[in-house]
Amino acid sequence: MQAVLDFINKHHYDIFIPLTALAVLRIIVCRAQLKKIASLREKKGAYHAVGGNYTEIGVWLGTLPGFVLALAAPKLWYAGLVLAVIGGILLGKAGKKKGAELDDIYREVALELKREAEAEAARQEAARTLEAGAEEIPEATEITENKGETNNG
Repeated sequence: MQAVLDFINKHHYDIFIPLTALAVLRIIVCRAQLKKIASLREKKGAYHAVGGNYTEIGVWLGTLPGFVLALAAPKLWYAGLVLAVIGGILLGKAGKKKGAELDDIYREVALELKREAEAEAARQEAARTLEAGAEEIPEATEITENKGETNNG
């Protein structure tokens, strides 16, 4: 165990700078993915899950202050590591909850849009069927009887 602690103390910046950069990079990438999903949802009106992205953003946002603390105060890297773990767990759960709520909303909206599209398609099909049925019915022809000419008078 002492060898691990000595290694971390010796290579402190080699460990925490990449971890901090990874956290920032993952937050940026997840935000970009959320924007792409939003544009797809607007264009196609389809449901795309976002819960995983919000969970990941929460985890990385929670770990980021701990990594920054470890970089700012190298002697307190262990406190920064504990803060990163606790923050990652707490904000990860919060992100998961927010993602689940948004997934439920987006799923309901997508289902409603799907129902409306199906109803509109059914109305159009019914209108086409009625128009085709009307063409098949022969036009009413006027039947007249020729009774011959009569002279009154």
